[in-house]
Amino acid sequence: MKLYRIQRLFLFAIVLSGCASTKTIVQRSIWEDTSTILNSKEGKAQNLSIQEIKDVLITNNSKLVTLRTKAKITFISPESKGPVTCTGLILYETPNHLRAIGSKLATTIFDMSTDGNNFWVHIPSEKKVYTGSCNALHKENSAGIGISPEDMALLFNFKDILGSERTLVEIWPYYWVVHAIDTNEGKTNLKGKLLIDRINADTFRCETFYPDGTVRLQAVFTNYFTFETCRLPQRIDVRWPLYNTSLGITLSDIVVNNQLDPKIFTPAIPNGVEIVYLKN
Repeated sequence: MKLYRIQRLFLFAIVLSGCASTKTIVQRSIWEDTSTILNSKEGKAQNLSIQEIKDVLITNNSKLVTLRTKAKITFISPESKGPVTCTGLILYETPNHLRAIGSKLATTIFDMSTDGNNFWVHIPSEKKVYTGSCNALHKENSAGIGISPEDMALLFNFKDILGSERTLVEIWPYYWVVHAIDTNEGKTNLKGKLLIDRINADTFRCETFYPDGTVRLQAVFTNYFTFETCRLPQRIDVRWPLYNTSLGITLSDIVVNNQLDPKIFTPAIPNGVEIVYLKN
């Protein structure tokens, strides 16, 4: 596991502003309240066992082999001094290969990828490539932002969470809460938590945890649509609470299960850049 920070990830910040109004409506954020997601669902709640829930989720995940999609990305962190927006391209191949490229005004802002074993984050403005092992928690981080390509790949595949030794389920009127528990080395740790609506069996919230129980990642999935046989969200909001960093990703022009060249997940290092090896 890892969580590393990349300095000055984006070049330009766009500060959102609005007009004053005579009446203020306070709306809770999606991180505090996901009830609006459930309120938009129509249909009858299903009654499934924990094994049936896992089977449905794993079967749905298995249908997605590759993904190629354009993306509009909004980024917020303490260092960005306001929301930063860019357009990008996301490429994914099961189970944990991912590449995400963000650009603005025809300039590449970042290019990050993982092949499931190692990760690379290229920041052209810094002339640096940050790299390290995916299976390690990096204590030495570059300054700025907490973003993980490995975590990004997890957003398209819940098998790692559902494959835990134990799973427990809470049953609520309109959704299930699945708790994935690890019992390695004689210790009991909460590995992840999925909130799944009982109508369509869509996962609308995901949380993963560090071994000490603190939250590693939170994600909210909305606007689901069926592409061929794959059920996918068209909007993903994700944040890393430890670094107060968040991404809002809107997907478009989605193409699923077309063959991708494996080489795209291990990009060539450009000439003239500094390679920064993140230590464990």
